[in-house]
Amino acid sequence: MRTFSSIVIAIVTLAIIACVRAQNGKFSYVIHSAPAIDIKSIDITPIPILHPGEAFLTFEADLKRPINTIATALKIVRTVSGIKLPVNCYKVEGLDVGSCNYTDLCVVLKTMLPSFKPETCPAAMAIYGIDCNCPFKIPAGKLNIIQEKLVLPDAKQSIASFMATGDFAIRLDTSDQQGPYAALTVNFSVKPKPSAG
Repeated sequence: MRTFSSIVIAIVTLAIIACVRAQNGKFSYVIHSAPAIDIKSIDITPIPILHPGEAFLTFEADLKRPINTIATALKIVRTVSGIKLPVNCYKVEGLDVGSCNYTDLCVVLKTMLPSFKPETCPAAMAIYGIDCNCPFKIPAGKLNIIQEKLVLPDAKQSIASFMATGDFAIRLDTSDQQGPYAALTVNFSVKPKPSAG
């Protein structure tokens, strides 16, 4: 009887691991609440995200309120070799990094993405009020960003070095001056880009 139950436990464990790996083989998200935005689709390719390198963002939504200053609470869980590791909030070079409460999501992007600056801001983003300056000035209405290229730094050399490798589940709880904006969890995988040669 003990042998049979051990086999069942082993099969269930393998099935769970297989499901987790299958889910982490692509970008996915869960919307917990979205009082100020109707999210149609979010995607990032390729997955795993390779760094340094490029990724392509698709974000389609109807904004019920404009986006200016968006406060964001992040909760980050990193999974490596099947072990879940919550990422705490800590300081690097005087900046908050990790599972922190941020007063402005725009400033977080500016810190993390070297291409998020006016001189390298994608021209296609300007029609949505995104000029890579903070705060955001994105009006209410449709926001359809399709396959927009993001230039990603070597995460090992950035202040967010914990993002260098692993499977990530990141919960974002956002709010503006009027109250909650949206809460969602995004799931994706990250790997260093293989060296040439």
